[in-house]
Amino acid sequence: MDERQWKVGELADATGLTVRALHHFDEVGLLRPATRSPAGHRLYTADDVRRLYRIIALRHLGMPLREIAQTLDGDVDDLELAVRGQLEHVDQVITRQRQARRRLLALRQTIHQTQEPSINQLIDTMEAIMQASYFTPEQRARARQRHQEPGFAEAFTRWKARCAHLVDEIKAEIQRHTDPADPAAQTLARQWNELMREMTDGDRHILSAIYAKIDGKGPEAATHGVLDADAWDYLKRAFAVGYNHDQ
Repeated sequence: MDERQWKVGELADATGLTVRALHHFDEVGLLRPATRSPAGHRLYTADDVRRLYRIIALRHLGMPLREIAQTLDGDVDDLELAVRGQLEHVDQVITRQRQARRRLLALRQTIHQTQEPSINQLIDTMEAIMQASYFTPEQRARARQRHQEPGFAEAFTRWKARCAHLVDEIKAEIQRHTDPADPAAQTLARQWNELMREMTDGDRHILSAIYAKIDGKGPEAATHGVLDADAWDYLKRAFAVGYNHDQ
């Protein structure tokens, strides 16, 4: 029995990517279909689908396309090392969240028993909540230091206004039903990425933590209303292609 094969449109529909994105992956050598039909159309096999899954998984971890290609074409140990690093970060976040939850449950039980929480109990709870942050203590310390720098408040206000303007442009492209792989959408994704790098002073670990916070808390809550769910979903689909700001 012949192995199942997918046409590019079928694979796009099944994965939520666009045909243009898959074409680009082919053009840059990241995902080249195993074969073509007699008419020259791309045909993807199960192995191609497995490779695509790994590509998308690594993109969601924030890895640029050029690094994904090196990782997938390298040793299995390279892929494991990349995933292990991200997994350790996620495990740390989960551990801190669980600690915060236990403290909050204990505090709620004390309140329900009409008892006044002790000072130590309140301090322990506050510490647990702080530790449950998406950011490491070192990252929070760096952020506090930057906030105290002269002119930071004015710069942050300007940055926030630029973000809001960019989100308006993103929403306009959504209204036009622009493909996230379209050059216009990719330009906006690149501009967003540049703004975020500017805000984080080029620290990719902090940027990854910010994106994790947006996913975890929701874009509106995490960005205080600057970014909504539709704009964030559109940006993530543009990032999945990523060939304007990763090349």
